[in-house]
Amino acid sequence: MVYKEVSRVEVEEIIRQWQAGRGIKAIARSTGISRNTIRKYLLTVQSIGLARNGQPPTDYQLTALLQLNQAGPTETPSPTDKMLDPYSTLIEQWLKRDQLKLVRVQDLLAQKQCVVAYTCLRRYVRKKGWFGKDKHSTVRMPDTEPGQMAEIDFGRLGLIKDGEGDKKRLVWGMMTVLNYSRHQFLWPLFGQQITDVLEGLEATWAFFNGIPRYVILDNFPAAIVGADPLNPRLTRGFMEYAKHRGFIADPARPGHPKDKPKIERNVPYARERFFKGGQFIGLIDLREQARIWCLQVAGQRVHGTTRKLPLVVFQEEELSRLLPYDGELYDVPDWHKATVHPDHHIYYRYALYSAPYNTCPPGTELEVKGDSKLVRLYKRGELIKIHPRKPRGGKSTDQNDYPPELTPYTLRSTNYLCQKSAELGESVGAFATRLLGGPTPWSKMRQAYKLLHLGERYTSLRLNLACEKALTVDLIDVRRLEKILKEALEQEAVPSIGIQLPLPGRFARPGRVFAIGSNNGNQVNEQITSYPGGQTNQGGIL
Repeated sequence: MVYKEVSRVEVEEIIRQWQAGRGIKAIARSTGISRNTIRKYLLTVQSIGLARNGQPPTDYQLTALLQLNQAGPTETPSPTDKMLDPYSTLIEQWLKRDQLKLVRVQDLLAQKQCVVAYTCLRRYVRKKGWFGKDKHSTVRMPDTEPGQMAEIDFGRLGLIKDGEGDKKRLVWGMMTVLNYSRHQFLWPLFGQQITDVLEGLEATWAFFNGIPRYVILDNFPAAIVGADPLNPRLTRGFMEYAKHRGFIADPARPGHPKDKPKIERNVPYARERFFKGGQFIGLIDLREQARIWCLQVAGQRVHGTTRKLPLVVFQEEELSRLLPYDGELYDVPDWHKATVHPDHHIYYRYALYSAPYNTCPPGTELEVKGDSKLVRLYKRGELIKIHPRKPRGGKSTDQNDYPPELTPYTLRSTNYLCQKSAELGESVGAFATRLLGGPTPWSKMRQAYKLLHLGERYTSLRLNLACEKALTVDLIDVRRLEKILKEALEQEAVPSIGIQLPLPGRFARPGRVFAIGSNNGNQVNEQITSYPGGQTNQGGIL
């Protein structure tokens, strides 16, 4: 039996026509209400004091007449209810206390000779309120002020071709909705790393030409360190970005879609109304089409809640209330942990960077922050070193980061070696200059390192004296110099050596002896040659 509820307007019309003198049949034809219903209301009208030629009913009298609608049709109990009523207490105990499934309850009832269909049993327990989700009451929160809040959510869009081949990749959609105007922006992306997300946020603020003061985030790993409903923690990279742009990030609780209700259904909306059935040539083309769709379709529709055009509300009321956006792209930082190696360098993004030996000995764990231009090294939050960013395979080394005893070996410079040698003494510097002054100075660099080591071992004073003595006799040999220091000969005087004429050779002859003359054929002129010491030579024979 179909039951129709009579509205307040229809009750007023019945009374108006009845007071105008019309009969029940005429009223039924003009209003479409059955004659029995009209007759029931007219009997009640007369009982509350309304006359046919009297005044129209008051609000109190109409409210009393409308109470007749609350009775409704009489509900006839089904045969299943009569079968299950004797077991109602037992069924409630099985469901609430024992936490049994409804299928198990059906089996237990069958053991007690109460065989009912599963659908009938489910209808019975739902009518009693023992099964199904509880109906929670809710409230509608007031709208935020213009420019105050935005919500961000991620969702799958589908597959597109990546490049010229047939390979397809999954595309995600990062949707941002301004809570006041409901204006939205869709940014397709392949991944959800920190660089991908911040690139999408930069495109979002450029699209809105402003930044909201509060941003409600989904719990994606690039921004949230673990999904904690009570103590959510932002990643360092995202926290720095929020500070740079001036908004406050507020992560939603995991598994609570009502924390961001204004965006929860927007990604499926974009997937159904924009992505499916579209033709896209790569990710760049997809992003451009998404931007146009947000302006021409999503922004120009009549929103189901506000009943206004989101783009119009945004331009007229919200755009001027956003935080300013400078348009300069954010240099995305990259945070990593690194350990100082025995060579006093850390390894970051396939490149080497030196760390100071005094504050960061080998084995120290550092935090590394890199961007497109610089690499910063932090120790327990304190900045200790800044390097220019190097490409893969590159190296940035500050020679001052090495211990002093290792610096000469790292520089491998002859000028530096001569400079360090001169600091040990004037003679040491002169010795090093003579040592490295040849046409191939790099072949003598090991001896120069040895020379500096001798100064550490035997003191610079002794080394300077030894070098002075070696220079006197033109002895440019580091090994002989070390022998002088070992035997402590650097303070002994150098023996004076007088200039002496060389002694004549026993078999020495003048040159004339070897001259061949033609005196009477084969005769040789006899000459007497005197030599020091009184020796003579006749005929060229000694």
